[in-house]
Amino acid sequence: MIPIVAFATWRECLRSRSFLGLLALFIVFMALSRLIGWISATDGDIVTTDVVFSLQSIIGVLVAVATGTALMHVEIQQCTLYTVLSRPVARWHFVVGKFLGLALALLCGQLTMLVLSLLYLALTGATVSWPLVLAGLLTAQEIIIMAAISLTWTTLSTPLLAAALSLATYALGHAVHELPSFLTYVRASWGQEMIAWAASLVPNLGRFAYRNQAVYGQELAIGDALQTVIYGLLWIALLVTITVAVFRRRQL
Repeated sequence: MIPIVAFATWRECLRSRSFLGLLALFIVFMALSRLIGWISATDGDIVTTDVVFSLQSIIGVLVAVATGTALMHVEIQQCTLYTVLSRPVARWHFVVGKFLGLALALLCGQLTMLVLSLLYLALTGATVSWPLVLAGLLTAQEIIIMAAISLTWTTLSTPLLAAALSLATYALGHAVHELPSFLTYVRASWGQEMIAWAASLVPNLGRFAYRNQAVYGQELAIGDALQTVIYGLLWIALLVTITVAVFRRRQL
């Protein structure tokens, strides 16, 4: 039943207005990014590349949050959830299927944005390199983690509050990456340990922001890339497990 739920969710996400609208918005801003490169005081190609890959992350996060927080709510509101669960479908099958379908749709969107970005950069004369491809793929994994975060918050709160909490988690996840430099200002060792423990409760999304280095052609070691991918997969597994545990006990 998981593949059936996943396929239905994937198809539903690809047809949603928020998904298609934000993808169209990405294309518009990507086309305008060259203007920013022309008027900048630095290398126009680098500025254009930076803007394009930043757009991939920002638009991807908005799509993940908007789509992820609405999934469960729409199912309950339209009473389709009760129809599905009335069949021999366990709740964890439903949650895992929903996540896989959402993740696949987001992956399709991210790969589309990555291909469009590379084609646009090539047409405008900017440098296209392997580090940019790797940066785009790591951004895609970051977006899938955000989808898992959105689903988790949705099972714990209302869609609007879940969206706000998801965006707050995104901001905290990038702030955690700068934590080591911040800890140097904390003198007490117990304070450093407490802050580090609290930070471990939030995924370090800054690890996936390799695009900042890729723009300047800095290569990422294969070992570091694999560690980042495994780190992301572990967080996805943990978040989906939490979502399943909460959804099992939720009164529908």
